[in-house]
Amino acid sequence: MTVVIFIYTAVLIVRNLITVVKVHHRIARLEEQRDHFRERIAGDSTMLSRLQYDYAGKYFVSASYRRDASSVFHKDNRWGNFGSVGAAWLITKEDFMDDYSSWLDALKLKASWGVQGNDAILDEDGYRVYYAYTDRYAVSYSDETNEYSKTLSYKGNKKLTWEKSKAFNIGIDFELFKGRLSGTFEYFNRKTSDLLYNKPTPMSAGILTGSMPVNVGSMVNRGVELELTGYIFKRNDFDWSVNFNLTHYKNKILSLDPAAEANGGLKYSNVIRRVGGSMYQVYLKEYAGVDPETGLSLYWKDVTTTVTDAEGNTSTVVTGRELTTDYSKATQYDLGDPLPKVYGGLGTSLRWKGLDFSLQLAYQLGGKIYDGTYQAMMHSGQQASAGTAWHKDILKAWTPENRYTDVPRVDASDATQQDLSSRWLTSSDYLSFNNV
Repeated sequence: MTVVIFIYTAVLIVRNLITVVKVHHRIARLEEQRDHFRERIAGDSTMLSRLQYDYAGKYFVSASYRRDASSVFHKDNRWGNFGSVGAAWLITKEDFMDDYSSWLDALKLKASWGVQGNDAILDEDGYRVYYAYTDRYAVSYSDETNEYSKTLSYKGNKKLTWEKSKAFNIGIDFELFKGRLSGTFEYFNRKTSDLLYNKPTPMSAGILTGSMPVNVGSMVNRGVELELTGYIFKRNDFDWSVNFNLTHYKNKILSLDPAAEANGGLKYSNVIRRVGGSMYQVYLKEYAGVDPETGLSLYWKDVTTTVTDAEGNTSTVVTGRELTTDYSKATQYDLGDPLPKVYGGLGTSLRWKGLDFSLQLAYQLGGKIYDGTYQAMMHSGQQASAGTAWHKDILKAWTPENRYTDVPRVDASDATQQDLSSRWLTSSDYLSFNNV
């Protein structure tokens, strides 16, 4: 009897073990399918095609097409069609260019146009959002009520669609004097529309997350690029070459959300984004020097008046500007685009019998940058700055004997001397050694 019970017990144990193994295998399989499904829907699907054609070695045409799908968008807006076309003409291959062949080695005219898509939208913490069309909820549990509850943590938008960039380029490539001078010159125009943007929303709209993703606004980047390479000296065992390149471009906002446009743009602590300006437009209180009588910082502020029209509507009109030592009353101004006028690089290279020497520099001209390091080192001796070094310019600070200066007095009670203002804007021009 004991043996029978033992055998029966052993059979039950084995059967249970087999069941457990099957369950674990099934769970593992489901998890594998889940991960595979997530990989498929959280990424992009793409169909791609490309065509290139060359006729007689002097006419070139290319075209590409791609159709992308992204899980970021609702199924009605998920697919986007993108592509490009390009053409080039090698002019020096034409018979009518034979008269110039003694000094003109190659001359090519080229142009292209294309559309690209962007689905990279971020949440308020800077992380990619892969399902921006769906609402997301945070689930919490209460020990007091023993119940679960959910709150809206992300407001989706089913109308959200691809951000699109349309780029047009036209330029020339050339080579002169038996290869001693070559280069390229190009004009580019890149317009981006349906910008992905987390639009702030009021509590009265019933959206407790404070924002929702939308497509709004457009901007354009236009500019030119030049690249030159030339040989100062060229022989079989020795050559000396120089290179130079530059880029000039302007960024311009073409449209914004209507509510933002009506408010004069999107205004932040140090940047304003408005129609006609750039994405990087400086927005700061304007520093006006030092009051020679007190040594306090001076700032500009608007003088305003209220006017009433014939229909009884009132509005505030700026009639002028005046100086103030009260930082809180100073006006924030649009202080222009800080982008450089031109940037690029230059260099030289020497080669002799297998030995070579090269020097490469980078430069930037005509821009502005906010110098936070200089700002931190020009403190007024507050307790919060204890142990922080001073910049040598602090020696120019106002004193009763040094009244006419642009550095305010050093006084720990002046709490606003270091605050955000145009005082800390400085030139971003530089020349740097990249490689020797």
